[in-house]
Amino acid sequence: MKISDVGEFGLIDIIKENTLYHPENVVIGIGDDGAVYRTTPGWQQVTVIDTMVQDSHFIIGKTAYWYDVGFKSVASNLSDIAAMGAVPTQVVLSTALTPSMDVDDVVELYRGIKDICRAYEVNILGGDTVMSREGAVITVAAFGEIEAGKALRRSGAKEGDVVAVSHTVGDSSGGLDVLLQGHDGYESLKKAHQCPVPRIELGRLLVQYGCHSLNDISDGLASEANEIAKASGVELVIDGSAVPTSSELQEWAAESGKHLLNFVFNGGEDYELVFTMAPDDFKALQQAYPDVTPIGTVRAGDGRVLLQHDGKESVLLPKGWDHFERR
Repeated sequence: MKISDVGEFGLIDIIKENTLYHPENVVIGIGDDGAVYRTTPGWQQVTVIDTMVQDSHFIIGKTAYWYDVGFKSVASNLSDIAAMGAVPTQVVLSTALTPSMDVDDVVELYRGIKDICRAYEVNILGGDTVMSREGAVITVAAFGEIEAGKALRRSGAKEGDVVAVSHTVGDSSGGLDVLLQGHDGYESLKKAHQCPVPRIELGRLLVQYGCHSLNDISDGLASEANEIAKASGVELVIDGSAVPTSSELQEWAAESGKHLLNFVFNGGEDYELVFTMAPDDFKALQQAYPDVTPIGTVRAGDGRVLLQHDGKESVLLPKGWDHFERR
């Protein structure tokens, strides 16, 4: 059955069930021209938005299935919420879909959306569904809350800070490479690309433990580190050998003949966190959240990132993913 067989309102009826995980915060949900929700006194609102375009951000049947698209469209937004140290609360969706798309595929798309929203208890307040003639376009706007005056930014890095990252870096880029080549195996890398995990818990702990600057790794570690350095007016010095990588990524880099650090610094879509904080505060954080690794230091400078590798120190340029780069 195609979307054209059920129409816009029939499609809405199919997908609108099981969308509220904190109904006590919702005054008006799906069904009106706008949603109304309650905010927490003494907290400030955080708003983010992201778009995924078919055949640009995902290729159905090759790099993703519809469930993955739905899951990741929300995950990328929740990662931005985490990068502010906030708690995600609500999302609204805009989906542009082709009339020839199977209703079952739409159900899978929304199953992915609902699964990640359920995992983080995020309400789906509604949105818009329109027709597209040239592939699907999924836009998600997410809302979160953080204690007044506590939002973490890119611009707070201080001389003497530790530079650190969460978990491992480069897996998503490696997974995309595996998928594009149609290679068997490397399931952890593929999952890292298709269904990334936003680090909400760590974002909240970084607020608690006095993090100075924070960014999520959506466009590659090189790009995100440069954003922190530029915004803070300091120099970040990163030890390339200290950046944590998974055994699967190391294996794929060796098999594919590609340099491991290209996946790490220029890949993106890991949605891990890169941050800076005072050394003593970082040690305390490690006790509460062991999956963080120091990869460098902050020193006085003019907004550059320097990479130490193979006994040399060189400028690390922001060569991550750029949507408007000529290809």
